[in-house]
Amino acid sequence: MSKPVLKKNHWTFRVNECSVSKDASGDLNVPLRGGAENGEFAYIGQVNEDAVVYKIGKINEGELLLEVENLSISGLPLYDVRTVIKNCKGPVRLKTVRQGKAWERQRRMQNSVQTSNLF
Repeated sequence: MSKPVLKKNHWTFRVNECSVSKDASGDLNVPLRGGAENGEFAYIGQVNEDAVVYKIGKINEGELLLEVENLSISGLPLYDVRTVIKNCKGPVRLKTVRQGKAWERQRRMQNSVQTSNLF
């Protein structure tokens, strides 16, 4: 029996792998958001490109975090994800996936509502 052919728009085509170095204090300088305690998967917050030191690849805001050092972190609370990262030696390997366009629209709408509530 042959394997089914995946369409080009399948989510596995959006998987991204990168390696990020920690700074002198042991921080990754990659903002993490979400987490199981908030009813969400962990995802990458707004990235300050000046603070992040990439060894391989690159990450972008809004990408879902799938793995840290080949350990699946899907469904973990954010404090557990941070503990895994803290215990990593050397550059930390991250596997992320870009979210679909619906996420981008929702995030823009949330940002505009938060901005309008400030005034």
